[in-house]
Amino acid sequence: MNCDWVQQNVSLYLYNELADDARHELEQHIQRCKDCAAELAAQQEFQAQMNALPVEEPSASFLASARMRLQEALETAEQHRAWYHRFTFDPTAWLRQMRFSPALAAVLVIVGFGGGLGTMYHALGGGAKPQQAAIQGASIAGITSIDRQPNSNNFQIRYDRLLPDSLQGSIDDPKIEELLKYAAKSDYNSGVRLNSVDALAGKSSDPSVREALLYALRYDTNPGVRLKALDGVNSYVKQDIRVRNAVLGSLLDDNNLGVRSGALHALEPVRADSSVRMALQQLAKDDPSDYIRTESKRVLDSMPTID
Repeated sequence: MNCDWVQQNVSLYLYNELADDARHELEQHIQRCKDCAAELAAQQEFQAQMNALPVEEPSASFLASARMRLQEALETAEQHRAWYHRFTFDPTAWLRQMRFSPALAAVLVIVGFGGGLGTMYHALGGGAKPQQAAIQGASIAGITSIDRQPNSNNFQIRYDRLLPDSLQGSIDDPKIEELLKYAAKSDYNSGVRLNSVDALAGKSSDPSVREALLYALRYDTNPGVRLKALDGVNSYVKQDIRVRNAVLGSLLDDNNLGVRSGALHALEPVRADSSVRMALQQLAKDDPSDYIRTESKRVLDSMPTID
């Protein structure tokens, strides 16, 4: 063990993050080395000074916002890829392998030839069914209307491509569901978004549908759409942490009192959650709305007292 290693890891030693064997070796080294002992003493003094400072509690709004950003970052982060994906998508690795493996080069030629035949097959109409291919290949410009047929779960959705088009079917039809989710995230027409969110609320047990509803709750500019989205997800506030975080964010940051009130009532079943409780305490103390202050205090007072 040398001085460079000790000075790089002395902070880990102070916070008990070193393995036992490394900790023992570091302690033995410090007994022999005055420079490293001085470095340890300096960091111990700095730690003591920092511990003497008052600890600032983060606001409930900051915690909720940080949780949502972390959640979104984790959902969009590129996952670790298996070894064979590296060879699939890394041209350099392929070329390096081909240089030393004539057999691999032959396989590549065969695969390329097969891929060309597959492309020709699809181009000549041998692939997906015509209606499915048309939907998948469509460049949707916007959803223009969503109409529910009376006394049924069937919808007619009109949407624009290069030319106006429409599709009719049950909400259980994957193509209908995809169009509804697309409409919920569009900015084309608030009435269309309201109808799509209303339709999707009946399928909120599907995680992908809940994701579309959460998007509407967080980002839609129309408070009526946000309220519909809240109604669609509030029954999952206990079991889905994404729903809880989004509803908490609406309570703290939404600019519409109706949405905030709905979010507050939706969070009552999880009022014992530390983040929810902190938010309610903050709102009961200094929220500009008399109603939100009163309701926050009521929810807090309804919590059982812990002796």
